[in-house]
Amino acid sequence: MMTTTNKDKAIYEKWIRGNLEWKMHQAQKEINKKYKESTGTLFVGNCARQWGKSFWAICKAVEYAIANPKSQIRYGAAFQTDLVTFIIPTLNKVMEDCPQRQQGKFNRSRSTIEFTNGSIIKFVGIDKNPNGLRGSTLDLIILDEVGFTSNLDYIYKSIIIPATTHRPNAKVIMISTPPSTPAHDFCDYVEKAKLEGGYGEFNIYANPLIDEITIARLMRESGGEFSTTWLREYMCQFVVDSNLCLIPEWKDEYVQTPILGELYQFYHRYVGMDLGRKDHTALCFGYYDFRNATLFIQDEMTMQGDKWTTETLVEDLKEKEKSIWNESPVERRISDNNNPHLIIDLAHLHGINFIETSKESLEAMINEVRILVGAGRIIVDPKCHQLIGCLKFGVWDEKRDKFSRSKVYGHFDMLAALVYLVRNLNKNTNPIPVNYGFETHKSWINNPGTNVSQNAKTMGSIFKVKR
Repeated sequence: MMTTTNKDKAIYEKWIRGNLEWKMHQAQKEINKKYKESTGTLFVGNCARQWGKSFWAICKAVEYAIANPKSQIRYGAAFQTDLVTFIIPTLNKVMEDCPQRQQGKFNRSRSTIEFTNGSIIKFVGIDKNPNGLRGSTLDLIILDEVGFTSNLDYIYKSIIIPATTHRPNAKVIMISTPPSTPAHDFCDYVEKAKLEGGYGEFNIYANPLIDEITIARLMRESGGEFSTTWLREYMCQFVVDSNLCLIPEWKDEYVQTPILGELYQFYHRYVGMDLGRKDHTALCFGYYDFRNATLFIQDEMTMQGDKWTTETLVEDLKEKEKSIWNESPVERRISDNNNPHLIIDLAHLHGINFIETSKESLEAMINEVRILVGAGRIIVDPKCHQLIGCLKFGVWDEKRDKFSRSKVYGHFDMLAALVYLVRNLNKNTNPIPVNYGFETHKSWINNPGTNVSQNAKTMGSIFKVKR
């Protein structure tokens, strides 16, 4: 007959009560404390790689199921494959010493575990089946690695929250490592959780299971202390992945209000447009400073979905151009060539001419912008929030063949508008009149005080006849 020790009895009692904190390491106990102290619906954990966030989250799901009979719980993993590779194995590890009277029955085909008290945990791969998170009444919803979940905002607001309508005390846990760009919904929910007092952040140094030698090795292999990989994956910082960044040369110092000099009146004006229905229709407005070989973006405009027609586009476009340039002519308006019929309508029905840009590979066109940005030759007015965000946070998708997507910046459409504009800049034609500042012999030598350019005044002072 097997002897029951005091330790066995203590473990048995904790299982019966639904208390698994004894299974957690010290940092997991700390996030557990923060979770218990949170009073709102949402709790967000921002944790480093290999910190044990999934183990903690599964412990919370099992605890709740045991302590609350007939409860309905959803556990969403970012990818269906995650369920097989580490979520279910972690569940097995958590349950390995569970007493028989509390044991849940796992249904592999339904990805559910049903406990003897009637509680059910359903595991869902969000990428394949986001609607699997739905339920008429849910008590606890856990979303694992949400930094890699698409359409997180939609999932939270349209799927999860409606399922808590009749459960005022329901909790939603989001836990993840930071995503590859701060332009991700997870960052918004981090800020929301901070404001509501439901946030915990734990970097690699908070993991008691990793020693200093291992930390030093991971830092070195990640590219060093200041590499984006180290800062994101292990220090929980929201930085753009340098390997996926669209414009890694961008610097905040390139955000400036242009100072319009005497030659501004001659410089060519441009409009770049990226047409969209599902995504934003984005337009950027700027001029090319020929003397300094620099493109200045002065303003931007966005329209989305069914909220615009060719009529509203033309009306807003004319108003924007007039507000920036008064009645000065536009050198070129450039658009993508995805909707040639609309371009024809703009020209024939409204007298607004856009040229359709030629296209090479997307990467080649992006590289044109990168070269100018790297040389400090693209300056953006502070009012252009969309474009600045796209330049700062824009990333490729994982295949590097198209832009990624963001709730705030769409498909980084404003950057696409800039790409088309840059591709069609006339950098070779000098728009400054050849005689500007030297209109007549009389004006720049005999009367240097007249309203002429500084160049003329300087030349006049050099060649003035001395008495």
